[in-house]
Amino acid sequence: MAFQSNKAPGPDKVRMSTIKDALPCILPVVTDIINRSLQTSVFPSAWKISEVTPLLKEGDHEVANNNRPLSLLPTISKICERVALNQLTSYMNEKKCLSKHQSGNRKLHSCETLGVFMTDKVCKAMDSKELTVIVLLDLSKAFDSIDHRKLLTKLKALGLSLGALEWFKSYLTGRTQQVKIGSVVSEPALITHGVPQGSILGSALFNIYLNDLPTIPNFGDLESYVDDSKLYLSFPIKYVSEVMRNINEDLSKIAAWCCHNSLLITPDKTKLLVLGTPKMLQRLPDDFHVTLLEKGITPTISAHDLGIQLDSTLNFNEHIANTVSTCIAILCQINRVTHLFDPRSLENIISSLVFSKLYYCSNVWSSTTKKNIEKLQKVQNFAARIITGTQKYEHITPILKQLNWLPVLDMLKYFVGVLTFKCLNGLAPDYLNSYFQERSSLHDRNTRNKQKLNIPAYRSAAGQRTFEYRAVSLWNSLPCNITVYDNCKDFKSNFYNYLLERFLLTS
Repeated sequence: MAFQSNKAPGPDKVRMSTIKDALPCILPVVTDIINRSLQTSVFPSAWKISEVTPLLKEGDHEVANNNRPLSLLPTISKICERVALNQLTSYMNEKKCLSKHQSGNRKLHSCETLGVFMTDKVCKAMDSKELTVIVLLDLSKAFDSIDHRKLLTKLKALGLSLGALEWFKSYLTGRTQQVKIGSVVSEPALITHGVPQGSILGSALFNIYLNDLPTIPNFGDLESYVDDSKLYLSFPIKYVSEVMRNINEDLSKIAAWCCHNSLLITPDKTKLLVLGTPKMLQRLPDDFHVTLLEKGITPTISAHDLGIQLDSTLNFNEHIANTVSTCIAILCQINRVTHLFDPRSLENIISSLVFSKLYYCSNVWSSTTKKNIEKLQKVQNFAARIITGTQKYEHITPILKQLNWLPVLDMLKYFVGVLTFKCLNGLAPDYLNSYFQERSSLHDRNTRNKQKLNIPAYRSAAGQRTFEYRAVSLWNSLPCNITVYDNCKDFKSNFYNYLLERFLLTS
């Protein structure tokens, strides 16, 4: 099991690096303690003490709600948690216990895969001349509100053994925490609800707690990324009145479920988006709204979801503008200290601080306009000039070739190709893997292109903006020597080199 050595220690102040250094001497003892814990269904009391450090999310740090509580636990307890998590995950995968509508903290799933799935749903609805309503739900203090008795009931419903249930009961109960701010530490307080944020098991237990939430809506569908949940429904404009009633009924049932499960849903932070083509949006009634806990929620033009700024027509103008502004600000700061670093170090710094933001979830928004791509290209150009020390008016193409960098448009194609490879090789969630079919699976005729992917039939530009359509179009255009790899690392290397060679051959 791999653990990072630079993580902050818990109340015992024993770092993971210390445990790793001493492992040859203490391994038999640690192994025996963990085995005895699992065999006797008792989680050691000394491992149930947590030190809570508030991390500022936004605004004034003096306001408690603006901080996220991070629990620092005894380091050795995390090793035991990891052992338990591996067994629990293996069991749930074998029994297929977890809902397919939960993408958080699951292997092969990410914010990007869920974002691709959702935007494709919206674009397909646009192609069918439908609108899509999305309600971005806000669960307040969700991790800290989990009812231990209800969680144990849900674990029992998964079919866990009595011994495993007793172990989880011991793990959850009798916990204490103390808050540390600077050098001041509060008195320990007993924890009666919640799972520790910062624990190994916490996220998996939270997923189990929310596992039945997607079954609650009758009319819409619900997708979650940990505690970020969204209710959505596509509809023809003629059914708008009926849709308002249906969404309100679904929201009422979701609110009742949250109340029953001791979770607080916040209407003031819940956002409503109606997405579609500009022409269809013009036909939306001015009084369109939904009701959550007796509070009316009207549509907003754009909303933040999983790091992406969604807008009503999915043009991503606001998201690109925010990304460019942030990246340029960081590059300006880096530019002031270029004399302190060599080019290789500068490239690593820019890759970590700028390009990670520039290409974040790119498969979600890479269907944006040519104008937006040009804005992103200016960010890459600025970064290239900083590393090479070239002037503003020098032609950028030779500089990019000198660095072996692909232009932004080609980089976006690269990320589309990589995710397509993962989908075709079972390295992505099932909801994306199901997108693709080879033509040979649809007919038995021995044609030249039988190994190509079947092109989805979309009649509008909106449909052709889907990841599904763009991925198939790109994949079918690649030569066979690029698509034959069965190893993701080899594919990435050869696909990048293929795109780079084409770029280097340009004038």
